Amino acid sequence: MFGFLIAIAAGAVTPMVEDPLARRAAKSMGQHVEVQENEVRALAFMIAMIIAGVVCNVLDTGSPLGLAVGGALGYFGARLLRWGQRSIEDRRS
Repeated sequence: MFGFLIAIAAGAVTPMVEDPLARRAAKSMGQHVEVQENEVRALAFMIAMIIAGVVCNVLDTGSPLGLAVGGALGYFGARLLRWGQRSIEDRRS
């Protein structure tokens, strides 16, 4: 369960690690691998999930499925929350 929560946090911080980590990684790979502008967010998500995987391994918690589902929920969490709020508001009106 703790690994799931770590993965949710990693998915949620993906936009925050895009500039400091993913763009720097893309620039350093630039000579060997071409990274498109629209791929930087995916690279940031991969970096965040690798960090989450390492943390879960060090703490001996979590499962691969929990990391995958938690990361996806964390990444899309704000959008899912807005969708849920709109659905509730639509039912009330």
